[in-house]
Amino acid sequence: MGMKLDFRREGTPLVMKASLGLACQSHTLRCDAKQAEERFAAFRRYIASVDHFYLGDYLPGAFIKGEQPRYVESSQPTGVPVINTLAIQNLTIHVDACRYISEEDFADIDDEQKPRRGDVLLTVDGGTSIGKPALFLLEGDFAIDSHVVILRPRGLDAKVLVHLLASPLGQLQFQQAESGASGQTGVTEDDIRRFRFPALRREEMAGLVDELDAALAKIKADMQLLERRREETWDTFSKAVFQRVKRRSRR
Repeated sequence: MGMKLDFRREGTPLVMKASLGLACQSHTLRCDAKQAEERFAAFRRYIASVDHFYLGDYLPGAFIKGEQPRYVESSQPTGVPVINTLAIQNLTIHVDACRYISEEDFADIDDEQKPRRGDVLLTVDGGTSIGKPALFLLEGDFAIDSHVVILRPRGLDAKVLVHLLASPLGQLQFQQAESGASGQTGVTEDDIRRFRFPALRREEMAGLVDELDAALAKIKADMQLLERRREETWDTFSKAVFQRVKRRSRR
């Protein structure tokens, strides 16, 4: 349809024309100047021009939020790992970034608050940590902390949901909905339910997600190769410096 999908933030300072009507763009009815940014207006025009759906249509249950854990103070991992905002990175759950609670504290957690295989985990507050999703496919017992919620979609594949939330369209809506004091911002459940995405047939979206996964896997492999080359280059430099110093010491 010839529409350019570019929702990047413009450089500052910004000159914007706003109206009180923009306050209704968020569930909390915030008078927030950023709602007048062109990138958000461009998204509203785009999503209104295509068939779309609200995320809440596929999330019949309430978001399940973790509690502030009482961590085990030990240099050695012991107990049950707790998934936090640091553990969720690049669509992956990094267990080595988890802290631990005791088996007794884990037993006191309601079963509904414990992640199950196939759940979508999402970070919802903590400033720059907002809006990071991951598909939970780990074996064994895990808990989540108070900055992470569990989403259990129906009628929408969990893997597709993860990729929609992580996509530029999803991240833009997190940025638009984010509110709160600097460094302590968050996104509400009601705002996330109002996120909108283009509607495609299930098999079409699944195919696009598979293609994206393959492309991301290749990029990851390329980046790992570049990182090894970077390390080798620094090693070569360090060895050259050492060899020259050694030669001088022999003179």
